[in-house]
Amino acid sequence: MRRIAVIAVAVAALAVAAWSLLGPASGSANIRSRLLALSDMINSSTVDGLGPEARGAQLGAFFTEDVDVDLGQGAAPIRGRETLVGMAGRLQPRTAAFQLRFEDVTIAMAPGDQAADVHLTAEIIRRSITSGEESLDAREFTLGMRLVGGEWQIARVTAVDTLK
Repeated sequence: MRRIAVIAVAVAALAVAAWSLLGPASGSANIRSRLLALSDMINSSTVDGLGPEARGAQLGAFFTEDVDVDLGQGAAPIRGRETLVGMAGRLQPRTAAFQLRFEDVTIAMAPGDQAADVHLTAEIIRRSITSGEESLDAREFTLGMRLVGGEWQIARVTAVDTLK
């Protein structure tokens, strides 16, 4: 059963990669595809049998080396892909009860189509193990994305304070 799940995830990853390479030339379509692949990878992180090191390598491919993450609300900024991947590896066992979705994605391409600003809502759905009830936490973010080696990578993540 586990082997079938691993094969299914590999086929899905190949399909996303092929679509990214052969799909529409539109930068915004490729960015949407890339964000979908990121959420799919995060959502499958605790069921695909990969260890934290392999998961970290996969996650790292979505971010530039000098990524800057500002979650706001007094949280210390996270600087650099290595730091982000290390933190994600330590959190992986605790994320099984969560699912991530990106909604309301808007993309503004920069001149030359090598960079883009993205505004989105990240929805985190948590299911209670005991009651089965779901809760939703949603936050808005802006992302700065760059085309690096033919792949869209996230260079900046900034939480949007919607209560101002």
